[in-house]
Formats: sequence, C-alpha cells, structure tokens
Amino acid sequence: MIIIKNRHLKIFYFCFEGFSRLGNINNHIRETVGWLAKFGHELHFFNPNFVKPTFDAKVTIHPIPVINIPLLRWIIFEVLSFFILIYNVLRHRPDYLYFRETSSFTPIAVSILCHVPLTIEVNGWVLEELRQTGYSPWKIAYMRLNQRLNYSFCERIIPVSEGLKNLIVANYPVKAGKIIPVANGTNPESFRPMSKTEAIVKTGLVNTLTVGFIGSCYHYHGVQHLIQAAPLVLEKMPQVRFVVAGDGAQLEEWQALSRNLNVSEAFTFTGKVPFNMASYYINSYDVCVSPWDTEFFDKISGSPMKLFDYFACGKAVVSSAIETVMEIADKYQCIEVTDIRNSSKFAQVLIELLQDESRRNELGQKARAVILNYFTWEITSRKIEHVLNGIQ
Repeated sequence: MIIIKNRHLKIFYFCFEGFSRLGNINNHIRETVGWLAKFGHELHFFNPNFVKPTFDAKVTIHPIPVINIPLLRWIIFEVLSFFILIYNVLRHRPDYLYFRETSSFTPIAVSILCHVPLTIEVNGWVLEELRQTGYSPWKIAYMRLNQRLNYSFCERIIPVSEGLKNLIVANYPVKAGKIIPVANGTNPESFRPMSKTEAIVKTGLVNTLTVGFIGSCYHYHGVQHLIQAAPLVLEKMPQVRFVVAGDGAQLEEWQALSRNLNVSEAFTFTGKVPFNMASYYINSYDVCVSPWDTEFFDKISGSPMKLFDYFACGKAVVSSAIETVMEIADKYQCIEVTDIRNSSKFAQVLIELLQDESRRNELGQKARAVILNYFTWEITSRKIEHVLNGIQ
C-alpha cells in the first residue's frame, strides 16, 4: 500500500454519468470519490440529476438539472454545468478540478477562467470507441477538438493504462511528463473468495465444472470465441457447463451461435445480473474467461476492471493477449493467456485448467495477492491523491 503524508485538499469532481444502475464505470466513480473523501479530503461531486448517487463517505453532491432527452439533455447539461460549476468555484475555492473525460468543455473553461488546476481522467480511447460504434465523422471531429483543447490546457492527465498514455502522446502535442497512468482497481471485500457451494446457493447454477464469463454482451468481449471453442471442450469433458452472465447487444446472437453449434444445452445465459450478485457468479465458476477482441481493445488501451474482479475472488482466469493483460501476465504470472481466436488452443487451455485443480488454486491465490498488493480501489485512489499533491 502507498503511504504518503498529504495535505487536506478540496476537490471538485465533475462527470456525466447516469447512475441509474451500479455497473463497472459507475462503481469506479463511487469507489474513487469515496476513498478520496475517506482520506480526509473535501469532495464536491457534480453530475446530472438523473439519480442522486450515494457514497460511503461524506461527499457534497451538486446535481445539475437536465431533461432526459438525448440531444437536449447534453446541451442543457453543458450550459447549466458551466454556471453551476463556476458559481461553486467562486464560493468554495477548490484546490483542484477533477474531470472524468466526456466531450464537455465546461471543466477546462472554468479552470482557465478561475485559475484552478484541472486533472483529466481518461478511461479509454474514445475516438476508436466512436468509430467502432458507428458515430458520424463530425462527432468524431468534435471529440478530437475537445481532447486537443482539454489535454493541452489541463495540468495533469491520468489515463488508466500505459497504452493510453502512448496514444495521447502520439496524437496530440502533449508532454509525456504531465501524463501519469493509474490503473483501475477492485474492491477485495465485495469481491472475495468463497466456497463454490455457498455461491451456487445464491446463483442456482449446477454444481459441476463450470467455465464462466460476466460482463456486458458486446462483440468486443469475445464470448463468441468461447462458444466456438465449447464443442472441443465438451468432446473431452462432456460434464462441463458454460455460463454467460450479463446483457447487451450480442446476447441473442451468442445464444443463436450456441444453438447452431449444438452446444446450447451446455450454456446458461443469465441476462442482466445485479451488481451485488456478481461475486456469487464469479465464485460459481471454476475457470473465468476474458476473451476480449485483441484488435479492438489494443486500440482503446483500457484497463480491464472485470479481470480484477475475477482476481479478487481468487479465480483462475484465461484471457486473450491484449496489451494490458500481457503487462500483468509478464509481471505477476497469475493468468493464462492464449489465442482465443484459435478454438483448438483456447479449448486446450480450458481443458488443462479444468483437469488440474491444483493449478487453478495456484493461479487464484497469486491473483488474489496481486489485487491486495497492487490493485484495490484504495491503492488506486492513493495514487490519484499523489498525482494531485504533485501539482504546484
């Protein structure tokens, strides 16, 4: 754990998040804001008023009124947030503005006008995400302009990976010294090892060897590759079951693929899983998978939070060889990495792990230790605090 003696800070945290449900991204905000407040800093939180968020520490919440109609919502937010933020800056005189990146110009405008240093948190390469999801060229051009101005005039940039830092430096005239990567984390109390028997009482899954995925159902999460490898696994180990816990655009497509490959009876697609059930599902699995699409994820260079949740539960994990995973695999040797597009290789790694309980336990124990020592939300938040304290 990082132990640093720091001064008391007044931090304005600005973002555009719905908080309609507790998911990965929103949980990141809750955890880091909550920990910064627990460290003794004064936190003011600015966000649209869709739902009032709750934190497990004292945080002053400033809801920004919006009308929940797509284009109108953003215009109203951008206008009102400027006046609400600047009013509160003049009233409370914060030490720092902290901006979780969206396409807003409000934080940088207030930072310049009121001479308050701005730090921007970057969670993925948004330009590539926009391209992949079919956004128009003008929207991408607008975001590129937004990033150029924000990155140029802010004091610090905190990307969640080294890969993101490299992308920022390669695409914008920004000095590498102002960019300080801080990886995501997880909550090792919420995500903890438990017996499979205890877990399946909650999930209702069958007590047999199980390969599992949890997360949103989009093509870049690569579950199609797991389904394609499943017939080869079942040929050697017909008792194995596969669980896909989550919802999203590709769910029906994946279900159809499992039927087409005649493995649907071995698959359970749960649909949407409440956040407080996630650890029970993970602990119902014998092997967890993160078969991300390498081409897409290496372009956005994100920090895979679900991987850390698997680790915190002490699970053996098989992943594709994306850049951020390879950094962890090379440094800590706590995860199996394979070419998930090669069904034979993918299946073989799964079979070997399913047949070797001692190897699964070894990987799981290493993974849990890695989380406790390097990737809790407390550690992540201490690193953010350290970055802020380094601003003169």
